[in-house]
Amino acid sequence: MSILGEHATLLAFVVTTVMALVAAIIDFRRFRVPNTLTFPLCISGLVFHAIAGGLTGLQFSGGGIAVGIAVLLVFYITGVMGAGDVKLLAAVGAWIGGTSVLYVFCVAGIATGIHSLAALAWQRRLRVVPVIFQVCLLQMMTLGRHISRSDSASLAEATQRVDRARYVMPFAVMIAIGVVFVAVWEFKSY
Repeated sequence: MSILGEHATLLAFVVTTVMALVAAIIDFRRFRVPNTLTFPLCISGLVFHAIAGGLTGLQFSGGGIAVGIAVLLVFYITGVMGAGDVKLLAAVGAWIGGTSVLYVFCVAGIATGIHSLAALAWQRRLRVVPVIFQVCLLQMMTLGRHISRSDSASLAEATQRVDRARYVMPFAVMIAIGVVFVAVWEFKSY
């Protein structure tokens, strides 16, 4: 993230980190990321970069939004991710740009894998991991079939269950972990 000065970059990461942590708390409690958080974060990122960097800043921010959407779109289409998570990662991208949001996604993915394996081990269900991988592979291979129908109803039902923590992961928590990790990495020499 080098198109802005150090102070503007630091401010962008501070805003993103605080808002990602707020989103994580809300998602952890309600299994939802509200539009009242993601849309203002996205718009303010665009405005911030347009003011700080002109057209180049606006392109930087827009590219971050595009990358944030692109990396989670397949997961949303297949019904394993909520739209709030996609909008949150896009909003994060509006503030920290495409490259950094891609790093956030990678760290969030690793954190998700670790959390999932730990949860399955805690529930003594590690033996289902090969089946989960097979199901994921089949979903990816039959993506065209999933585009024509929506699995959002089943995801919405899962978030309303009393035992929802067993079936649904608040991905905003993983995004927040990714943001904190990338922010620390970005500013480790300061």
